[in-house]
Amino acid sequence: MAAGVPVAAGVADAPRSTKTATETPSGTNLLDLCFVMDVTGSMGSYIAAAKQDIEAISDRLAASEGYDVRFGLVAYRDHPPQDQSFVTRQFAFSADVQVMKQNLSTLSANGGGDGPEAVEAGLKSALEAPWRDNAMKVVVLIADAPPHGLGERGDGFPDGAPTGVDPLQVLDAMSAKGICVYAVGCQPALSQYRFATDFFIACAERTNGQAIALGSAKALADVIMGASMEEMDLAKLANVIEGQVTILRSEMPGMEESECINRVTQELQARGIATRQMRTPQMFSPTSPCVSQAKTLGEAKKSLSETASETCPPPPCAFATRRCFGPPASMSCEPRAPMGRAMGARVPRAPMVREKTEYGNKTLDARRDHRIIDAAGPELFMEAERGEEAPAATFISATISPEQVSRMYARAKKKGTL
Repeated sequence: MAAGVPVAAGVADAPRSTKTATETPSGTNLLDLCFVMDVTGSMGSYIAAAKQDIEAISDRLAASEGYDVRFGLVAYRDHPPQDQSFVTRQFAFSADVQVMKQNLSTLSANGGGDGPEAVEAGLKSALEAPWRDNAMKVVVLIADAPPHGLGERGDGFPDGAPTGVDPLQVLDAMSAKGICVYAVGCQPALSQYRFATDFFIACAERTNGQAIALGSAKALADVIMGASMEEMDLAKLANVIEGQVTILRSEMPGMEESECINRVTQELQARGIATRQMRTPQMFSPTSPCVSQAKTLGEAKKSLSETASETCPPPPCAFATRRCFGPPASMSCEPRAPMGRAMGARVPRAPMVREKTEYGNKTLDARRDHRIIDAAGPELFMEAERGEEAPAATFISATISPEQVSRMYARAKKKGTL
């Protein structure tokens, strides 16, 4: 199958490895997949997409991939008095797709209030769900607003949720339990907040998942399937990666972690070990470490406030294809007019890419279009001002990447197996 094929179109399986903890004796892969969805007023198209595509998602994961998959669902809105309907609604895991379909049918987009929502409550409900011990545990967070307490203007709970629940501590507990979060930021609404992108990146980094930018609900099913298949492929290689790390450490005990990850990656690539990898725009923000590395939400808020006043805050549309560990070399900050406002949140100045880049027969002026182009050349698709629709996520089979090895290394450290 050629690179760049939409996930829903089908992709040939990547090479399989030996049995791992997510495989039962009969060879069936265990996958617990939980949707954590913001169901406030602006999320109607994403709720509709989930309702429409859940059967196709189940068919692909269970029938085509052979996974023993259970679906869970957590819906959340906001705390009163911002919203008077409910804070969270949790639906139990079920292997019956018709049950999941029925659960989704009860949801509608309503309410909200001040902008930030009860994200921490949704994540906490997912954490407390009855996950299977030996299953690959994946949460897909689908939202277009940050949690309370990050420093957004007009936040009705500026010090965080009235319950005292800290979303960063919830994320750390999820990671310790082996739950990885794919944080799907619904654009352009999410990027109209000052620090929402930082939080979504932190969701991924603290749980060794991915932070994905979506500009269209039509791509949601592809992202859900792609996330599940990539994680299941990586789970099959967990023992292989840990074994290579153990060998290297015994040979060179003082080796730096980054060097160890690079050497393991080179060894696996030399052996031709491949994984299926989702290609979709990912979020980037120069201030995301303020949240990813903070111990508490209060610490993150303080750090964001200090850093954002000294550096350029997250841009309205900052994306990068596949993975991003830092800004492109050509990126620099300069003033521009605000693009608009959302729920009273101030839209900050945005970094611009100064150079033009060729993509096919089209020259993209990233300075004009607010795009970022990665080193390999793919165009990044989100243009909030013109409302361009995002393409579906695509999937390839390729040799394992350094970023994938790094994520697996971090997971093994948190499990205590390294």
